[in-house]
Amino acid sequence: MQEISIVCFGDSVTQGTPHVHAEETFPRLLERRLRSRFAQQRLFFQVINSGVGGENTAEGLARMQSDVLDHGPQIVVVEFGLNDVRYEPEKQVPVPQFVENLGRIAAAIQEIGSVVILTTPNPIINTRHPYSQAVSYYDRWGGCNQALEEYVEGVREAGRIIPARVCDIYEAFVAKAVEAEFRGETPDHRDLLSLQPYVSFEDGVHPTATGQRLIAQELYRMLVEIVPQLAAE
Repeated sequence: MQEISIVCFGDSVTQGTPHVHAEETFPRLLERRLRSRFAQQRLFFQVINSGVGGENTAEGLARMQSDVLDHGPQIVVVEFGLNDVRYEPEKQVPVPQFVENLGRIAAAIQEIGSVVILTTPNPIINTRHPYSQAVSYYDRWGGCNQALEEYVEGVREAGRIIPARVCDIYEAFVAKAVEAEFRGETPDHRDLLSLQPYVSFEDGVHPTATGQRLIAQELYRMLVEIVPQLAAE
């Protein structure tokens, strides 16, 4: 039996707080599905959840050794951005620094011979996001989600620079909103209100259990292509 270790490294979306049970998080969903998918190939998967709520990329860098590298994973999924966009000085990471931080994270992972998958953050439903509605800081962008889009593009840019694979979670969520508009369920997908099944209406940012399954599905699509290559090495 060959063991493949995957670390999912990120913030509260990875950790699963505050709206989903540990068994409903995308790392746990991936672990169960990959074990089933590759059982006949005698591959055993351990997916480690190294998500910490509230963290930005700078804080993630500070705990990389113990929470990522020391596990000696074959694959690392990196999910940040929703805290880097925060307005508090102690949390906000400007986009250029955000891209640089992702590069440093990826370089450390690649240095131990691991595959890096960067994910874009899921979108924010502005009108259901009390955190950003309470301040005028995001007005210059037209809302917190519009500010977040700069970080989404930052992840994509980091993927091109490093280079590293990018799993575009943001685009996958927006695609669900477009589908809802096409079905006539919403007059304009851009308000993202049709994402209620995927993003909690309590805070407008954290994925529901359904949202976690969407993230897992998008990552699974990439992993089923990567795993056979790793197993053959």
